[in-house]
Amino acid sequence: MTEHRESLDSDRQAVAPGAYDDAWFRQVAESAGDVFFVIRTSPDIAVEYLSDAADILFGYPASAVLSDPQLFISRVDPRDWPELERVLGWAPGQEQFHELRWVHRDGRPITTLSWVRSVRRADGSIAIEGNARDISELRSAEQTRLLFEDRYRLMAESANIVLWTMALDGTITYVSPSVEQMRGFTPQEAMNQPLDEILTPESQQIVAAYYTDLYAALAEGRAPEPFRCEQEYLCKDGSTIWTEVEVLAYLGPDRQVMEILGITRDIADRKQVLDDLHASRDELDAANAALTEANARLEYLSVTDPLTGAWNRRHGERILSADLDEARRYGPSMSLLLLDIDRFKAINDTFGHQTGDRVLIEITQRLQSNLRTSDALARWGGEEFVIMARQCTLGDATALAEKLRDIIRETPFADGGNVTVSIGVAELKTDDDLSTWLSRADRALYSAKNAGRDAVRGLA
Repeated sequence: MTEHRESLDSDRQAVAPGAYDDAWFRQVAESAGDVFFVIRTSPDIAVEYLSDAADILFGYPASAVLSDPQLFISRVDPRDWPELERVLGWAPGQEQFHELRWVHRDGRPITTLSWVRSVRRADGSIAIEGNARDISELRSAEQTRLLFEDRYRLMAESANIVLWTMALDGTITYVSPSVEQMRGFTPQEAMNQPLDEILTPESQQIVAAYYTDLYAALAEGRAPEPFRCEQEYLCKDGSTIWTEVEVLAYLGPDRQVMEILGITRDIADRKQVLDDLHASRDELDAANAALTEANARLEYLSVTDPLTGAWNRRHGERILSADLDEARRYGPSMSLLLLDIDRFKAINDTFGHQTGDRVLIEITQRLQSNLRTSDALARWGGEEFVIMARQCTLGDATALAEKLRDIIRETPFADGGNVTVSIGVAELKTDDDLSTWLSRADRALYSAKNAGRDAVRGLA
């Protein structure tokens, strides 16, 4: 160590003969983390002393800077050249702390805090003496803090965000100024409001439920979960405003809850858009339902007889054709009944067409009430009806026809008196098509008519 110091002393004296040869001063300067320096400013500028910490601070060894003073000046950030010139021009007796920005050899920005004084020496020269301490991390931390403070202030003063804190007993301890734009109350007014003057009853229940969960978590030693919900706030003008609230329990070093932190966002516009969207969706659903109902109604009208409600002839033919094809594949017995109202023209002529219509309607009702669910009834023409009797032989179909004939004959009609019908029955044959099947039923009906009406006839 002694040999190193002696060598160091020799180097310094070689650069600046007779200047600053105090061994104690140099020992302190070289062992410190700060950069100690002595710069002669008059009659000319020269770096007379620079401690070894310069290598760490600037990236150049002290010996290099001592041999080239311009290297020292070139490390100063160009933005601070005016400040450096001002200090180098000090008159003897001036001293102060000041900051200076530098650029490390590797390009990193460096900020130093220095104590500097200007002195006149015995030989009449003027020198600047001082030290420089690296405070880059400190300044970086301060800038980060200021940045977060600016962000916090921006959030706190934003018109659609309110920051607030609350004690565990429910006391509001802070409300940001933006509450006045959101609700119309000053921060002081908002802090002094009880819960029933802040939230609607429904939203108060949400808060109560949160505190119940919070206390349960604390009692069980669990960390409270972050909480988010929508709440409806009361405004000073009597209106309400919808908000989204985020709540976080702030824990201290001992994991105890210190206070409740909250952010309240104005979502009135978003809520209105959603309400409008839901209303539009409801209207669309209603329109679709109405359209579906209308289509179903149109479909019903397209396949039914508008007067009696029975299937119309076109749909009846579709049903008969489909059943005929199925019978050909699987072979179940099937019969067709062709029914005609006897002397229906006389009913119209005697009682009027409205009475005739009522007779048609009531006959349809009597037939439908006495048919099986598997049977099908269609109005075939003016006073003619076709009945499809599935899985029914000629004998069973003839018995059904007699039953239907009796039901119509035995109960007089309110306006038309006694009415009778004639029915022709035909069982499906393997070689039948729809035309031949209907033709045989028609021949059976003609036979019943020739038998004096009010009769049933069947053809195998």
